[in-house]
Amino acid sequence: MMVIPTDLPSSLAPLAWMLGTWEGWGMLATDGEDPDTALIQRIRCDIVASQMRMTTTLWHAIPSGQTPIEPTWEAAEGLRHMTRGDLFREETMYVTVLPGSGTLPPPGQYEPREFTTTASDTRGFGALWAGVGVGPRVQMTSDALARSPQAEDVTHLGRMYGLVAGELMWTQEKTVGQGDAAVELSGRLMRTEQATTASGQSIEGIAAEGEQDGFLV
Repeated sequence: MMVIPTDLPSSLAPLAWMLGTWEGWGMLATDGEDPDTALIQRIRCDIVASQMRMTTTLWHAIPSGQTPIEPTWEAAEGLRHMTRGDLFREETMYVTVLPGSGTLPPPGQYEPREFTTTASDTRGFGALWAGVGVGPRVQMTSDALARSPQAEDVTHLGRMYGLVAGELMWTQEKTVGQGDAAVELSGRLMRTEQATTASGQSIEGIAAEGEQDGFLV
């Protein structure tokens, strides 16, 4: 059950399940036959007026022992076996949810909600994204990319987020030049801090599949 304060901007209700701070780990895919690289990850989603600000910070992970990394590790277990190294990348994104139909869908169903975002990161990228959320699932694709002269020749990005067994799962694929799209990043994170509204009320819990709490989602 999710407890949503009355002063949460109604436009953010479809993304309320993402609000808060999430921490965990994931992998960076490498080219060729080199092994993938482990990353410690933090995603913070908070409220800025009627928008959601999402800050994604990725650090290189340093193994804390001799235990080999297991892809099946949950967020907490992965963090127990790794320590934070140098910063790899940080991105700040502002999400604007577009108006819906205004009709509450039947119990157990969701109205798809479109949104737009603007983002920039420490690699020298700026991006406009278009996305759609359906319940605790979000899919995004880049509409336009701007790059600094030193940045990689990325021509397209795609991203997915989902709530799976209480963890935030996400992946990003990228296309370089005229090549094929390939998964670049993946992660699984646990919520470590609840978000609060302007009045200081906490947004507690995680909405389960089918729960809508009276909002037009």
